[in-house]
Amino acid sequence: MSAERVDTGLLGRARHVHVASYFLQTGLAAGLPGLLAAARGTGASTSVDPNWDPSGGWNGGLRELLPHVDLLLPNAVEVCRIAGLEDPAAAAQELAGRGSLVAVKLGAGGAIAAEAEHGLISAPAPGGIEPVDTVGAGDTFDAGLLAGLAAGESVEDALALACACGTLSTRGAGGTDAQPTLEEARSLRDSH
Repeated sequence: MSAERVDTGLLGRARHVHVASYFLQTGLAAGLPGLLAAARGTGASTSVDPNWDPSGGWNGGLRELLPHVDLLLPNAVEVCRIAGLEDPAAAAQELAGRGSLVAVKLGAGGAIAAEAEHGLISAPAPGGIEPVDTVGAGDTFDAGLLAGLAAGESVEDALALACACGTLSTRGAGGTDAQPTLEEARSLRDSH
């Protein structure tokens, strides 16, 4: 995939543009700052889930892309590698200082979010769900956070919704069989 293949007409009508597996999309990386800047120029919000960097470099232009990203969605190991720090909270705060809201997935430990001006927010993972398979939980977390923010929820409430979504997605094998409905996720979040 390359930036030239993205339909700018569709991009201009988007409310949100999400890029998954940043480090695997090497053909897209060079053109991504322009695409995300164009999307933001039309009023869309933007997010990136970096996923694992198989090259081990942990940059590939990502740090330079952050001024064009509203929301960065790494897990605890990824955020530490990207920031070059050992503590996920410190790494999230360092990256948030570059302009993005940084929401870090901590698995069974819930999640934290860092904003440059507001410090850290944390949300626990809801209890009572026995995990079967964690494949896809991070993507489901991302979807829950984006849905909450798009609905106008506070970062704290959207982060708790994301944790509920990720947790519920572990109820079945594979990345899609146990996807929760928004109603299920809100019910779990509100009960904890």
